[in-house]
Amino acid sequence: MADATGSGAPALGVIEVRGMLDAATVMDAMFKAAGVDHHRSLRVGSGWIAIWIGGELNSVNAAVDAAYGALDAPSEARSCVFTLPSEAIRRFMMTPVAA
Repeated sequence: MADATGSGAPALGVIEVRGMLDAATVMDAMFKAAGVDHHRSLRVGSGWIAIWIGGELNSVNAAVDAAYGALDAPSEARSCVFTLPSEAIRRFMMTPVAA
């Protein structure tokens, strides 16, 4: 078993991109590059789409890196990786958003 903060630690990642085409591009790159799970996709507003993934820390980091590499304008994306995500983050990720 990997240590709790090591590369095998559970992690959640989110990347926000602008537009459906960029969302499809980063999803394709992430799932081809690393063994991560798709947890949620969400239209945030103003054309932004958030894509939540989960897996081991190394895999999540590799997926996020691949996503940036696949974009024509990576400066148009934002991301965050949560190592050992708290229960509050997990609940937030799974809570339906009011329309």
